[in-house]
Amino acid sequence: MGEETDQPPPGEPPAPADPPVQTPPAAPPPAEKIPTVNLTEKPTAAEDLISKANTAAARQEAANAELSKLLDRQEAMKVEQTLGGKTDAGQPQKETTPQEYAKKIMAGENPNDTAQ
Repeated sequence: MGEETDQPPPGEPPAPADPPVQTPPAAPPPAEKIPTVNLTEKPTAAEDLISKANTAAARQEAANAELSKLLDRQEAMKVEQTLGGKTDAGQPQKETTPQEYAKKIMAGENPNDTAQ
């Protein structure tokens, strides 16, 4: 009967629980080295290549935007030319020179007649 148990003998109040053991806070991890950038160094070949590619891409995007505007204007001009009601059928018109005009007048022909 000399054994000790976790339970108190009958009729006695239970023993107070042991306070929880507090462990000291863990030490913070060692500070990480923050890489520093030396601004006096030249960029590496890869950084230089990436920078040039980004610059070229920006120029290409600007050129594409300008080309898009010009194509829209060209389409509008072509529509106006097509629907303009001219009878030249898209063929370039030959300008009448003063000598040709004078020759038609002297021959008694209509100088504004373009039929040959």
